[in-house]
Amino acid sequence: MSETITFSKDAEAIIGLIQNTNKPLFITGKAGTGKSTLLEHVSKLDPNIIVLAPTGIAAINVKGETIHSFFKLKPGYELDEARHMKINNAMIAKYAKVQTVIIDEISMVRADLLDAIDVLLQRIRNNQTAFGGIRMIFFGDLFQLPPVLLNNESEQFLIRYKSPYFFSAKAFLQKDLFSEPFQLKTCELQTIYRQKDSAFTALLNSVRTNTITPEQLQILNRQVIDSNSDSNDEFQINLVSTNAIAKRINLENLKLIDAKHFSFNASHTGNIENLRPNDSEVILKVGAQVMFINNDAQKRWVNGSIGKIVGVHKLIDPEDQDSYQALKVELENGKIVDVTPNTWEISKYLFKAGRFVREEIGTFTQIPLKLAWAITIHKSQGKTFNKVKIDLGYGSFAHGQTYVALSRCKTLEHIKLAQPILMSDIIVDDMVIDYCGSH
Repeated sequence: MSETITFSKDAEAIIGLIQNTNKPLFITGKAGTGKSTLLEHVSKLDPNIIVLAPTGIAAINVKGETIHSFFKLKPGYELDEARHMKINNAMIAKYAKVQTVIIDEISMVRADLLDAIDVLLQRIRNNQTAFGGIRMIFFGDLFQLPPVLLNNESEQFLIRYKSPYFFSAKAFLQKDLFSEPFQLKTCELQTIYRQKDSAFTALLNSVRTNTITPEQLQILNRQVIDSNSDSNDEFQINLVSTNAIAKRINLENLKLIDAKHFSFNASHTGNIENLRPNDSEVILKVGAQVMFINNDAQKRWVNGSIGKIVGVHKLIDPEDQDSYQALKVELENGKIVDVTPNTWEISKYLFKAGRFVREEIGTFTQIPLKLAWAITIHKSQGKTFNKVKIDLGYGSFAHGQTYVALSRCKTLEHIKLAQPILMSDIIVDDMVIDYCGSH
């Protein structure tokens, strides 16, 4: 029996817009407003909706496909490929049937990639309106982490575009289906589910929009801890700025545990390319702090839940009597759960019987756990934690980074700061403020 979801009034209004109009939409909202839950619901409204994401992990999470894979675009050469790709009858037949495309994590999609999609769809569909007349629906929060520009390409990029953000794409200068200037309707989810304290949500919003007052900053910096007396609380996760720091913290803590290590090796079926939600080998010990990277079918944990391994044992499959290794993991609520390898279905959109259908192309099986004394702020986006310690190192260096870090935690009192947050750590791109203020 499927779970019934109760949506807020603003979410219900968005669902109505999707079902009853053909408007292109940008669906946004602060951290913790239920964007992912709404996207999952919307994607099931119509089997003809195509759901895409900029990265492999994001695509797996939305049960969709990467943008590059679906449109057959080579990373780094998207616009050239879109302009010069040979269009054949099979492509024309395929894309003629597409009516709606949803793109998740749009804040991380660059303007040139969106233009490549626009150019390609116009060519394939022989339709000079924006995106070849296909309805586009974008999900994401522009105040969170931005698109990535490599150092060697940023100068040339910013000659061609006002900003790297999706809204700077030239596609938005096109006409729409009715030969009117293309207008993307912005719909904002207002209800925050992650944090319940109104003072904390107000503080987070001030960080988000770079309107924080000295008094609010003072309140925030009461969470700074003395590094000499600090000890890692159980189930606390460190949010750090780089992969190297996260890896070092995790390996150092694993080495401190005087216990035998054990490893889980992944298996896969089909040609899943690099669509792997976990490492091929996961090395753990009893006593290790871990994070779940899947949603449990029995709803005992969700993607991002923190736990501690308290045992390892063998389980017997009642059907075929095969034995397999399982872990006993203590959750934050004190419950002990058996955790066994999880199988992720990897899917792609295949063109069959005149329409695109989402079909499994392979599977990836691995224990759904990662070491979790530390994680990068970037990888924490979309997750909710009960206890965090934030270490910005030499300071924040990216738009939205401090906001993403702070907004992962449910309460202010369970945030620890390794060093005071400075006004200079709160980086918000003026282009984002201007766009969101006028749409």
